[in-house]
Amino acid sequence: MCGIVGYVGQKTAKPILLDGLSRLEYRGYDSAGFALNSGGKFTVQRNAGPVQELIDASTHMGLSEKIGIAHTRWATHGVPNELNAHPHRAGQIVLVHNGIIENYSQIKTRLISAGVEFHSQTDTEVFAQLIEYHRKRSEGTPEEALIHAIETAMAEVEGHYAILLLSLDVPGKIFGVQFGAPLVASQLKDGCVIASDIQAIIPYSNQVSFLPKGEILVAAEGKFEVRDPKTKKFHSVKTETIDWSADKVEKNGYESFMLKEIFQQPMVVADTLSGRLPTTEESNFIWDNLEAHRELWKNVQHVYLIACGTSYHAAMTAEYFFEKWAKLECRVDIASEFRYRNPVFQPNTVVGVISQSGETADTLAALHLAKEAGLPTFSICNVPNSTIARESGLQYPTKAGPEIGVASTKAFTAQLTVLSALALDVAHLRGHPQLTSFRDLARLPFDLDKVLSQSETYLKIGETLKDKRIILFVGRGTMYPIALEGALKFKELTYLPAEGFAAGELKHGPIAYIDPQVSIITLAPKDEWYAKTISNMEEIRARGGHIITLGTDGDTEIKKVSHEFISLPESAWGTQPILAAIPLQLLAYGCAKALGRNIDKPRNLAKSVTVE
Repeated sequence: MCGIVGYVGQKTAKPILLDGLSRLEYRGYDSAGFALNSGGKFTVQRNAGPVQELIDASTHMGLSEKIGIAHTRWATHGVPNELNAHPHRAGQIVLVHNGIIENYSQIKTRLISAGVEFHSQTDTEVFAQLIEYHRKRSEGTPEEALIHAIETAMAEVEGHYAILLLSLDVPGKIFGVQFGAPLVASQLKDGCVIASDIQAIIPYSNQVSFLPKGEILVAAEGKFEVRDPKTKKFHSVKTETIDWSADKVEKNGYESFMLKEIFQQPMVVADTLSGRLPTTEESNFIWDNLEAHRELWKNVQHVYLIACGTSYHAAMTAEYFFEKWAKLECRVDIASEFRYRNPVFQPNTVVGVISQSGETADTLAALHLAKEAGLPTFSICNVPNSTIARESGLQYPTKAGPEIGVASTKAFTAQLTVLSALALDVAHLRGHPQLTSFRDLARLPFDLDKVLSQSETYLKIGETLKDKRIILFVGRGTMYPIALEGALKFKELTYLPAEGFAAGELKHGPIAYIDPQVSIITLAPKDEWYAKTISNMEEIRARGGHIITLGTDGDTEIKKVSHEFISLPESAWGTQPILAAIPLQLLAYGCAKALGRNIDKPRNLAKSVTVE
């Protein structure tokens, strides 16, 4: 959460900073600001609201400075207003911050008793004031004093964060630290750009360096390097090539990033499977690190899948895959709960974590817990070289490309695709081959195209839901987690009440919701639970509920108990959840558009949840 960007070089900094903030705005859009080192003084502009407010307010300012830092905020401490917006000034320094300082209150009390004055409610200003407090008391050159102050402050604060700062005493340089929140840098021909993630860097270069945790970045026009706090020596950071391009983070004629990403899903699934499908039905999937993959799963008897939000729903779906195909005990946990429990692990257990961004704080903490317990781990992430991907034992990357819309769509289907393929391969390794399912996966992009050909129908039905009192989503088996995901998408985009339930649980409470002002989205493909789902629909119909059904193409029986019917291509059990996800995305989209919501940037949400 929050996006930070910095630039030092030969070009004018302000346009680069504002462009970077626009590309990082999916990380937070409560307020935004920038600071430029203007030769002996700082020029600071901050505005409440989205980045466009900052752009509009600074248009008349000109500003030709070659160095600056900027921030777009997702509020944690303090209401979203100009006073709490970043950057924060403290004496000779100005600072932007992503993350949380957990002991900020104690530090603030101590600094106030030492005579320090505060002007905001944020933990960020506490960090800035703490560094400035130590800088004044540090010896050596201005740069040595600042570095010593940063290191001293880091030893005192608790939490995870990334910061960038400027100092009037050290012109021409940006200083930064990542301590559990991402920070990426790239050396350009004309300078250096640093940001929370690669989205802000890709327009300029696909050669990036992921900064090591706890080391101090010093970036100047000609180069950047980091200082190891243990050895007190500077060193360079390995450069990596990112297979993303600038055009992948543009709308390309679509009215929103989310709509573009919905329509990208057939290609995303094809890319995710490319090079991985077995060469014959009797052979295994082909993973990037095949020997390590086989070693990981050789003696596994139990698997944990841990995630948050949409990724958690992907994990819930995969539980059915692993149990049915691989005959493998699978347990799914919400990361924010798992990390604070005392889980008892059985021998031969492997832990998998799933995250779109690869930076989700709770999921990262769960990964650390599993590693501390000595368990083998793997990750399924969409962002190359993210923290979770780097710290997990084995990586199964999705290949969805950059996802800008805050509400996840293509990353979710890519996760389901990888999890499906992985469960099938583990089944094969354990002596339970599911040969026809390989073919079903291979035809999935074609089936997804067929689903998207009905997109206008889904959008129009979505529009009709804007006046409903509540929307319920119900399903059985693999359709249950998809129902949960459908409800989550609806809540994220429309801000209307929406709930997902296992259809068999309707009689245990949710049926009390039902009246003519309630719409029920029923997921009812022809599977082993089909007859029971129809019985649940009859119960809903008897109580006046408005039923919209997602069912298999040509199913005349289910049409009789539905007010509206959405057909899905006839498909295999393992691919049905992926096909069903897309209509639910479009229903939510259609309703949100009718209500005038900000579809790419829903209120109060951020794409990368790097705080608890």
